Amino acid sequence: MSQRQSDSPRNTTGVGGLVVRNQEVLVVRMTYGPSKGRYMLPGGLLDPGETLDDAVIREVREETGVEAEPRGIIGVRSRYTERGTDTYLVWLMNYLSGQPNGDGREIEHARFMTFEEICRRDDVVYLVWYMASRVFNGGTELLEHRQDYEYQMPGSTPDSWKLFM
Repeated sequence: MSQRQSDSPRNTTGVGGLVVRNQEVLVVRMTYGPSKGRYMLPGGLLDPGETLDDAVIREVREETGVEAEPRGIIGVRSRYTERGTDTYLVWLMNYLSGQPNGDGREIEHARFMTFEEICRRDDVVYLVWYMASRVFNGGTELLEHRQDYEYQMPGSTPDSWKLFM
């Protein structure tokens, strides 16, 4: 790739998982970027050939060792900078199994925090507090995977073509 192409603005799509277990939220302390040293939701960028729900399952597992099931999308954050446009979808997820552990690369530490602890700490990213406050105070609506949607595009399958509403 030429220097000019690598410096060109680009569009990225990322996912984050708000994993709830017994009134606690799974958080990760980042080792890089603007959230370095602070707690954020586990997540990351989509891989080519991956759907949004599969990406959030993979990212939560890779970053924390926790298995979680997506219930639905509860938020979409869109932003742009001189580097490009970044779209981030936040998923409400049910905890299934596993003990949180940082991956040792991107994630220094992973753990569950109560909402009260999230509110008291100054090392938690505002988005975590905002999303958790909405979930725990009944202020969210889910965009859920529609199982009854018929896939009508040639070559599409229920795994490759999904509708959330």
